[in-house]
Amino acid sequence: MLNDAKKDATMIFSSERLTLRAFEPDDAAVLHAYLNHPVLTGRRYIPWSVSNELPLSVAQVESILEKWAGAEKQFNLAVVASGVEKVIGHASCDWGWDPHCPRISLVIAPDYQRQGYGSEVLSLLLCYLFEHTQAHNVTGGMNDWNQAAWAFAQAHGFEESGRMRRVGLREGEFYDWIGVDILRPEWQALKGE
Repeated sequence: MLNDAKKDATMIFSSERLTLRAFEPDDAAVLHAYLNHPVLTGRRYIPWSVSNELPLSVAQVESILEKWAGAEKQFNLAVVASGVEKVIGHASCDWGWDPHCPRISLVIAPDYQRQGYGSEVLSLLLCYLFEHTQAHNVTGGMNDWNQAAWAFAQAHGFEESGRMRRVGLREGEFYDWIGVDILRPEWQALKGE
């Protein structure tokens, strides 16, 4: 019975092109490399990092992995591309305040962006949350200057659910944070159910 549960979990978190799995200590080097890529400045979506703008040290990345491993009411998964068997991103799901409304985030390393990996990760996460948990609403968010993330969210059925104005400065200009969400019936309609 336990082996069947493990097999089901593996199938939930994999597709032909990728697998979502727990982070391992050996993943620190690749995580450090892509989190410090200039393209991801301000887009790393790690809530307790010192800053989303500053480079992260190896020790900080190792600390992030430790926090992820011990986190309650959330999971953090490595995105591993089949074929290259390399970590190419990460995905998080957090039930911090309400198990019915989890918050998700995902980051794909710049060298693997715009190849459909983000869409596959999001599809796997939404399928898991809406088919295997009590979630009725999945939320996320991004800064308004991150137009690629905003377009990605809209393309996958997310709608703006709120906005925090002037949450920070970027290149001398204030920016807003945009909250997005998708409801279970909206996701079902997109799937054709």
